[in-house]
Amino acid sequence: MAPFFFFDFTLDKSAMPPVEDIPETQPLPKRSHTEQKNCCPYPIPKIEQIVKDIEKAAYAVNTSKFVSDLFECGAIAISNAVDLAQKDEREERYLQIIRGYRPTQQRSLVDIFGKVFALLSSVVYDNGRFNDNLGEIFMSCGLINKHTAQFFTPYSASVLAARINIDETLVKEKTADDRILTVNDPCCGGGGMLIAALEALKSLGVNYARNCFMEANDVDLRCVHMTYLQLALAGVPAIVRHQNTLTRECWSVWYTPAYLFQYLRFRKFDNPYDNPNFQEQRRTAHATA
Repeated sequence: MAPFFFFDFTLDKSAMPPVEDIPETQPLPKRSHTEQKNCCPYPIPKIEQIVKDIEKAAYAVNTSKFVSDLFECGAIAISNAVDLAQKDEREERYLQIIRGYRPTQQRSLVDIFGKVFALLSSVVYDNGRFNDNLGEIFMSCGLINKHTAQFFTPYSASVLAARINIDETLVKEKTADDRILTVNDPCCGGGGMLIAALEALKSLGVNYARNCFMEANDVDLRCVHMTYLQLALAGVPAIVRHQNTLTRECWSVWYTPAYLFQYLRFRKFDNPYDNPNFQEQRRTAHATA
């Protein structure tokens, strides 16, 4: 079965099951819901296996740095495929990170990100399961920041909060008129709360790729990369900012592919005051005035 929205994240086309040619006069075969077990055209990796691969690959380096570089390189790879305005600067940052690893470690980064990509993008298929996958990977690697009291909310708690806060009547009213639902998380962490909101919206029949926009901010750059990966590969139109929500100082902006592919529909949500280039221009203007 194809993804439920426009963006096809299939990694390996050869891995897809053969398509059956059915004559127009022949009725489509009926399948019950219980038979829909293999909708995703590639094996969905397990979190436990990804964690084992990380621990094996990071034996000679700091695990925290390896995971941070994994998330950042992945975010840059996705961003550079669609956000050409920031491509050169981010490509240089990507090469700077990669040069710090030996060839075998570079291959490990690529292989592990391939599994992360497959895991996160599987949610667009009927048998995909919503979860704060990167938050779980982060916690399983023992990377809790005790100094800043940083931890990620259990996904079950995020789902409960999302279902309590989402107004079903309002959702149905807006989607009936093809209007856009907006979700904002000013301290997004790894994006778990936003993923829970997606699950709640999808359970109400919302095609979030068209009728939902998400905005996320965090002062921790690693969290920004985690949230960007999870939203980008779930097919969400979203803007993720490395930003202090209280002071509004912004250091970088990350646009998901689904946002840029539908830019004319969602561009009104891109506030120039929250753009680092715009903020720098204002500071320069005030300094020279």
